[in-house]
Amino acid sequence: MFFQPKANLSDSAKSRIEFCLQQIAECVGFERLSLPVVSRNAIFDLYEAERNPQHVIAFVGKHLGHDVNGIQVRNALPQAQSAGGGCCGGGSCDGPSGLAGRYEPSDRSIMLDQTIDSDPAMGLATLINAVVCDLLSQNNFVAAHLPEQVDLAVVGTGLGMIRNSISLVAKHPVYWDSTQWDVFPRPFLDGQSLAYANAIAAWGREDELPKWSSDLPSDLKRPMKKSLKFLLKTNDSFFQPRAKQFRLTQSQREWWTLASESSASSQVIAIRHLNSDGKLDDQQESLLIDKLRSANVAITLNAIAAIERMASQQPAIGSESIVRELRSLTDHRDGEVCAKSMCALAKLGGLDEATVETAATMLEAHQKHLTFAGLYALCMQDSVPEEVVPALDRCFVRVLRACDYELIDLIATAYRRLLDDPQSHIEELFQNSPEHLPIALETLQKFPQQPVPLRRGA
Repeated sequence: MFFQPKANLSDSAKSRIEFCLQQIAECVGFERLSLPVVSRNAIFDLYEAERNPQHVIAFVGKHLGHDVNGIQVRNALPQAQSAGGGCCGGGSCDGPSGLAGRYEPSDRSIMLDQTIDSDPAMGLATLINAVVCDLLSQNNFVAAHLPEQVDLAVVGTGLGMIRNSISLVAKHPVYWDSTQWDVFPRPFLDGQSLAYANAIAAWGREDELPKWSSDLPSDLKRPMKKSLKFLLKTNDSFFQPRAKQFRLTQSQREWWTLASESSASSQVIAIRHLNSDGKLDDQQESLLIDKLRSANVAITLNAIAAIERMASQQPAIGSESIVRELRSLTDHRDGEVCAKSMCALAKLGGLDEATVETAATMLEAHQKHLTFAGLYALCMQDSVPEEVVPALDRCFVRVLRACDYELIDLIATAYRRLLDDPQSHIEELFQNSPEHLPIALETLQKFPQQPVPLRRGA
């Protein structure tokens, strides 16, 4: 049997990394993301020769072709996490999972929280990170303050070999809606993302057997080689460094065309850029329906997100054909697809009797995002069948006992919207649970009879 190679990341996660690398390349130049990979020993030996951090900064600047005159290194006491201001290695990234210092763009200074000699790998990784952050800042890169983006630039420019040996993030927090790339800023790259970034670095340099990969930690080496094999076999990447194409400013016609390419990453990113000035033409509607029917979950999810986004500006986009496809997805095998399609239908006003019943069954789900989607859909209804109310009651009792206040708030909103006398209903529901009744009534009083804003953190 023939097995298609796979990357070590999902199509959604790899697409996001490729999109970020494209942003970086278009900002600082594609040639910088094709520079040779610098070995660990080269930087360690340079520092050991004179133990002067400015020499390391000068070396990194020369490698990048970046003017580092004016960058100063300062020593500071360890600082508590701040609300922002500093670039990578500081700001929202201080603490146990951060680097040993931070870069301040206002005066181009690197504030070290410990001496380099106390932990050479951490100290040198901090210096490299700061110089790359300076490069991004001086080129007005909008995401220079986000640790993950700077991490990608470090690896992409061939300066990641020391960083590869340092674990800064054990595991990323997981949010149910994988299409929300911009809502939750990531910390530094986790191991799997770092492995894929290294695979892109090798593939982009046409290096099928990179010698430097032997210096990767074992937990990075295996997934990196898996993804490199995938990239060499398929070339499935939106980021194509050798082509040096500025793709992020292309026209809508080009984005719609790109959405039909075979590359999963290109489809995902193109779908995220689709727009329409009015009702979709037949070809555009057919394309979106095709994407909704895709066997690739990432493509389906981003198609739902695109429809939801475009229809908020142009309601005519939510045609009967589109709505019919979204309804069919509420019974999809993938829970995220079910939840996202249900939320989209609710916003489009496309719930019918069958999907209201499906929303009610979601209230019994163990996965919070399914419960969330079912509740959100019911909150958008003016009325529901009587048999839905007992499911709502069971859900309310469960989440109240679990102190899940986000879902509690949604249920209270649903009660206010759907019941003539919600207070009496709740008093009867909790007559045998006096400890929960005050909380339930207090929650009910907080919310007017209107839909709540859709949040994605469930």
